[in-house]
Amino acid sequence: MAEIYKNWKVILFVFFLFLSFAIIGFRGITFGIDFNGGTLFQIELAEPITNLDERARIVQTIQQRLDWTGLKDISVNFFGDDFVIVQVAESDPETIERIESLLKKQGVFESTIGGEIIFSGEDIIEMSKDPAKGYSLYNEGSGVRWVLPFVLKSTAAQRFTEMTFHKCDLVSYSTDVGREYECENTYFFIDRPKESILVMSKDVFFADEQLLLQGIQSEGIAEGTSIDDILLNSQVPYFLSEKDGLNEEQLASLEELVQEKTSAIIPASLPLSTQQQIIDLGFELRVLEDEQGMPFVFDAVGMRSIIGLGESVTQMDVANLADAEPMSKLQIFGSASTRESAIQRRGDLEILLQSGSLSVSVKSISKETVSPLLGENFLQDVALIGLVALFVVAIVLFIRYRILKLTLPIVLIGLSEVIITLALVSLISKFDLGAVAGLLAVVGTGVDHQIIITDELRRGVQEHAGSLVARAQRAFFIIMVAASTTIAAMLPIILIGFGLGRLVGFAITTTIGVLVGVLITRPAFGEIAKAILEKK
Repeated sequence: MAEIYKNWKVILFVFFLFLSFAIIGFRGITFGIDFNGGTLFQIELAEPITNLDERARIVQTIQQRLDWTGLKDISVNFFGDDFVIVQVAESDPETIERIESLLKKQGVFESTIGGEIIFSGEDIIEMSKDPAKGYSLYNEGSGVRWVLPFVLKSTAAQRFTEMTFHKCDLVSYSTDVGREYECENTYFFIDRPKESILVMSKDVFFADEQLLLQGIQSEGIAEGTSIDDILLNSQVPYFLSEKDGLNEEQLASLEELVQEKTSAIIPASLPLSTQQQIIDLGFELRVLEDEQGMPFVFDAVGMRSIIGLGESVTQMDVANLADAEPMSKLQIFGSASTRESAIQRRGDLEILLQSGSLSVSVKSISKETVSPLLGENFLQDVALIGLVALFVVAIVLFIRYRILKLTLPIVLIGLSEVIITLALVSLISKFDLGAVAGLLAVVGTGVDHQIIITDELRRGVQEHAGSLVARAQRAFFIIMVAASTTIAAMLPIILIGFGLGRLVGFAITTTIGVLVGVLITRPAFGEIAKAILEKK
């Protein structure tokens, strides 16, 4: 019996058991939204989605956006045709605010000059995080400047070159400095409201105009920025109301526009009487809260950055457009008041560009906090039921085999299998209800397989029907076939499980548990059972 402790299969089992205790002890188990609580978002899409492929793309896009935030316990599922339910195991207010901001956006990225689109997010084929290519953060005045380099498709690079070629005017020349140019700006938008209009009071318009002319360094708004240029490049119709509301001419124009524009974006300060005029015409209101020190127009049109062209980009040293080199490697700049804010803004833009845009815009989004109390009670109940079940199994096994030394290893190996599986699952995923179900399935199959091993070995001892080694091999053949079938059933869920929610957690836990059983715990139990039965 002492030889069993020198068997490599038993040593491997003991090693993984102690390693699992170390993982759980030092790292702990990260519980998901079912047990720790979290936040549930309900996203209403602007139009119903009935095509299954399009639904899958929407779910995948949202999943990728949230995966970039570092979250693992994420559930994204359609509810009906025009609602998407997103659950995240996160309740930190700042993180939730950032997630909500990412979910609200359709994610359509566009760059314009003179009111015409130069390129869009679909034209970007690569974003580099290599500092040698310009990916950087640096202090600029009282703020922090961020840089995001990217590469355009060849067709988009050619279009960019043609539209920006010689978009600079020579303003001065000196022998000391050389030529000095004043170049046009390019405007970057996220979710430019193409199906909306803007309505604001003249007071808001003139206040925005002054803010933009003064510049806001922390927001990347350069001094001398023109509100007219922003509105021109946004291509969003806008109306300026008097104190007594919109005049007859404006109302007539709006009545025509309501046929093609569905919503009106307004500041919260717009008088209620003017808001009612807009509603009566058939527009849906989108109210933006007034943010101190920030121009209403900037956020209303989805403005993200304004970047001035340089003489090198506009290729002022080249005489003819035909000789110009296509500009494919470009950079997006932005500013923030702090380094942390700069990293977040650049990161949010990366997320949107990497995940791509949704095929439909988001109409509204609501959120609610999920209480962890139900999950905590459920976890306690599962643990209690599991212990009772193991106790009952132990009694049944003792009645069957009448050998206490054989009953105890079956129960202890079963418990060890749960601990090892739990530790390995906690390294790659959060523990949710699906994982609990998978763990219960692992326990059931584990005890079942140990009974198969025990019965084969007992038959070999009692009937002297072949060696115990041959009997053990026969038992393991049966177990391996059953395990292979289980893994084959779980792999499709793991590999293409977008939108399947907790089924993915169940599949991952079951697969890991089965592999732990056939590779670690079952071989060790086989050796222990052989030693006990040979002695018996």
